[in-house]
Amino acid sequence: MLLANPNPALAEPRTVSAKVAEPVLPELMGGCSMKCAFAWSAEVIKAKGAQPARALNDERAETAWIADGPGGGVGAKLRLSFPKKIRAEMDGETPFFGLDLINGHWKTEELWRQHARVKKARLLYNGRPLCDVTFADSRRWQRVTFPDIMVRSRDALTFEVLEIFPGEKGAVSISEIVLQGAH
Repeated sequence: MLLANPNPALAEPRTVSAKVAEPVLPELMGGCSMKCAFAWSAEVIKAKGAQPARALNDERAETAWIADGPGGGVGAKLRLSFPKKIRAEMDGETPFFGLDLINGHWKTEELWRQHARVKKARLLYNGRPLCDVTFADSRRWQRVTFPDIMVRSRDALTFEVLEIFPGEKGAVSISEIVLQGAH
């Protein structure tokens, strides 16, 4: 007889691999994405609250969020929050089906080598595990897709760094996150 886990929140989420995609071209930043539907915000979750992490969604490959604190960034949590009110013409919800990421400090090859990059992260949607994602050690866009989630007002995706590719001397860095959905 098979027994179901009485608490599915404690089950290990499935692991998916991000797909290494096209090269990063600064002149093409800001393409069609979730931002077409509404603005979303990014912040670093810390023990004493949260602080904005605008470099994560500023549509510029040359800027980067860099983790601070012990462990080079392992354990860092980023909250990607949706607006308090989603427009009525969207019936209060819109589809969300993936994200694209520039792993590391993309601005120069030297900065990229110096800073650590995300090797594995956990995605949580409204606090529930969605999936674990393994990333390549690459300066190209990396794409993660998952089954459609219908985003509602005040929903949030948390990106938790579980493992890193070590840099020569700097903590983990992410140059850009683009949420995919709305279309």
